[in-house]
Amino acid sequence: MRIKKIIGQYRRDFTAMYECESCGVEEKSRGYDDANFHKNVIPLMPCSACGAVSPAEYRPLTTKYAEGEVV
Repeated sequence: MRIKKIIGQYRRDFTAMYECESCGVEEKSRGYDDANFHKNVIPLMPCSACGAVSPAEYRPLTTKYAEGEVV
């Protein structure tokens, strides 16, 4: 899965539309805006339709706030 669009964000918690790179299915889900979530959690999120995860060449988004920054 990859983030297609962030719908809303409050501090580091966000709601986004995720898109499967394999089948194109979109789903709405929540997330946390830190480097670990973008680099490790999102690429391993299985698609609800086909079960695929992100390919090895997945490029994560950057965080809105810098690491360690108090929001």
